[in-house]
Amino acid sequence: MPKPTLTSPARPKARTPVIGRFAPSPTGALHLGSLLTAVASYCAAKQVGGQWLVRIEDLDTDRCHNEYSAQILRDLTRLGLHWDGEVRYQSAHTQTYHALLDGKLRSISYGCDCSRKSIREFQHAHHLPETRYPRCCLHAKRSRQHAVRLILPNYTMVFYDHLQGVIVGNPQREHGDIVVRRRAPHAKCLGMMNYMLAVVVDDALQGVNQIVRGLDILPLTLAQLAIADYLDLPLVRDYYHLPLVVNADGQKLSKQTLAEPISHYPADQLLILALKLLQQAPVARDKPEHMLAQAVAQWDSRPLAGKQALTCPPLADLI
Repeated sequence: MPKPTLTSPARPKARTPVIGRFAPSPTGALHLGSLLTAVASYCAAKQVGGQWLVRIEDLDTDRCHNEYSAQILRDLTRLGLHWDGEVRYQSAHTQTYHALLDGKLRSISYGCDCSRKSIREFQHAHHLPETRYPRCCLHAKRSRQHAVRLILPNYTMVFYDHLQGVIVGNPQREHGDIVVRRRAPHAKCLGMMNYMLAVVVDDALQGVNQIVRGLDILPLTLAQLAIADYLDLPLVRDYYHLPLVVNADGQKLSKQTLAEPISHYPADQLLILALKLLQQAPVARDKPEHMLAQAVAQWDSRPLAGKQALTCPPLADLI
């Protein structure tokens, strides 16, 4: 019988120090949407005396580039967003993810040689919904040189988000069996690891217990909590899923929607704009570090509670 699972861990008697993080993918330069996430995650962690880590999620070697990683770090530095410790690059830890997938997760994962076209054809022929993989390869014993899928649990899970409230869902019904490693390009190597497994492992290894990120990642959170549970990893304590920054057409600001890079705009003006969009009290124009210190002291996430989107005109119209 399916069991309801509450994913929020029991509160320890002595609250452990907060460790937050900002984890961009270097597929392009920072834009206003990612700036808001950086500022909000920094302020939330620092207000309670916590650490703020930076992780570069560069597993996708087709789309991620070193020059973008370097530009992201330069932008953070000039904005006064100074991180604690060393920057972690996911690309330097792929063997850790592969070892866990082929070790502890082996019994609940399987090789899959289905193409997107073959999946669509199967779903159409059998009148199945297109939202989940139809498990054509579940018992086929395909080689793990093909894509590898992870079987998500088929029971109700619950977690609390400080901005979006109580979130309830069933990972298997919502996502099915997810691809956690892509098809290997040739027999002598393993395929590219997927974000879903890597982010869970990294958060645990880095001790991250506070996650502030965009609302577009909220639907993936239960699946990530399930993976952490599979691996007996500590669960993230506090989630804050921020409303998305959208343009005048309602599109999320992203590289795909040609969001403008922030690198050409003054740091003080960018911080004032970011804090205004985050509905924070204004800060005095000063050096970025001093502006952030004031922002941290008066940080209040409550004005963002329940909000789904923040509409923003083009940067050039605002600065």
